[in-house]
Amino acid sequence: MTIKRRRFFVCPECGSGVSCRTSEQITPTVREARMLCNSDDCGCAFVVQIVAVRMVVRGLKPNPALHLPVGRWREPANDDAPPPPANDDRVAADLVTG
Repeated sequence: MTIKRRRFFVCPECGSGVSCRTSEQITPTVREARMLCNSDDCGCAFVVQIVAVRMVVRGLKPNPALHLPVGRWREPANDDAPPPPANDDRVAADLVTG
């Protein structure tokens, strides 16, 4: 039986699969990994950072020094959230016509 694995990262140059060569915990919420392209024709090497951005479920032994928000699993990252709606009661057509 063959197990199909999803690619966690792909090569930014050629799109092939990559292998993690080494990784290092930078902070309690950041891990840095050095990746190498699996394609012999490419040979790209690059660094990725994996960052914990929010808790989905708090642990039973929480770290008091760790301050991550609690949110849903499928929630946009802080910088990807859509902008809040404007507080303008006028309709967009009124803005065009004056």
